[in-house]
Amino acid sequence: MVFLVFFSALLGTCEPSEDSNEENIILALLYHSSTASAPCTERCHIFLTSSGTGGRIGIGGITGADAVCNGDLNRIKGKTYKAMVTIPGVREALGNPTGTMTYTDWVLKANTFYSNSTDTSNTTGATTTSNRIFRDSNTTMQMNFALGTNGTQFWTGMTITGGNIANDVNCSNWASSNIGVSGATGVVGASTTTLVDTTTDTCNMAKKIVCVEQ
Repeated sequence: MVFLVFFSALLGTCEPSEDSNEENIILALLYHSSTASAPCTERCHIFLTSSGTGGRIGIGGITGADAVCNGDLNRIKGKTYKAMVTIPGVREALGNPTGTMTYTDWVLKANTFYSNSTDTSNTTGATTTSNRIFRDSNTTMQMNFALGTNGTQFWTGMTITGGNIANDVNCSNWASSNIGVSGATGVVGASTTTLVDTTTDTCNMAKKIVCVEQ
C-alpha cells in the first residue's frame, strides 16, 4: 500500500494529459492486485460499465478490461470483477453448451445466481448451468433480464458456430480502436440480454463491457 500511495502522489505531480484515464486504470489495477475480496458464492454481481470504450479497452488486453471493471462507477466497492471479453488461450469458454466445454480463466461459476441489483432481496437475475454459462429458454448465453437499456451493445469477442460457443474477432485482442478491425458484440434486449450475438462492429466505436464479480 505504501507503493500505491507513492505512485498516486507521483502521478498527481504530473500535468493533466490525455493519458490521465490510463493512469487511473493502472492505479485501479495495482490496488485490486494487492487487495483480494472474498469470492462470491450463491449470488454474484454482474453489470454493464457506466460508459463505453473503443476496442482498446483501458490499457489493452484482458488486464486492461479487468482494470476498467474494477474502477467502474457501477461496481460494488471492495468486490473483485473480471470482464466478460475473450482472447483465445487467455480467457475463453469453448464447446457444446449442453455437452463438453473447456475454460481458460472463465468469468462465470456453475449453478450460480447473477444479478445486476445490489439489493440482495431482489430476485431479478439469472442462474448459470453446470456448464458455467447462461441458457435462458434454451437460448445459449442469454439472460432472462435486461442488463441495461434496450439496444445497448457491448464487446464480447464470442460467437456461436454450429451450436458451439467459439471465439470471434476481438479488436486485435482488445488492443486496437482502429476502424480497420472489428470486434464481436452482445446486446441488451427489452427483457433479455444476449451475451453472445452474431454481430460485429468496427473497433473505433465505443461500447460497454460486461463485468462479473468473482
